Amino acid sequence: MTTILEHLNAHRVSQQDIARVPADAMAFLWARTDMLKEVWSVLQTVGSWPGVSIRSDSSGLCLTLGGLPLGHLGWHGRIDLPFGPQVQDRVLIEKMASLDTDRPNTHRLVFDIRTAADVDRAIWLLRLAYLIEDRESVRTCN
Repeated sequence: MTTILEHLNAHRVSQQDIARVPADAMAFLWARTDMLKEVWSVLQTVGSWPGVSIRSDSSGLCLTLGGLPLGHLGWHGRIDLPFGPQVQDRVLIEKMASLDTDRPNTHRLVFDIRTAADVDRAIWLLRLAYLIEDRESVRTCN
């Protein structure tokens, strides 16, 4: 059985690997929260999309498509969404996500996964990033 340390040391978790990460290993990552089930649901769904890869870094997991970040899922359950100005404005108007108040000068959108009700919206936002080609977006993972 693969341990979480082996996955973290590899710094790359493909869509095939995410399905093999044992639930207890994911629990280790989010051991100080009560949102393991919610985060795991998001990772399983997004990790199953064609071309998506997931790699770890010191602050969470970077979800990418062809090397371009779809979002960054922090260990604290916050998804950083690198949308460009037009998409960002629309998402804000619809109140689907909010500006990152911890880093106000970045003008980045974030969404916090706190409950089971947040899972569908998190997946929807990441799917939006997956489906659109927004050339004005700031595409970095941190």
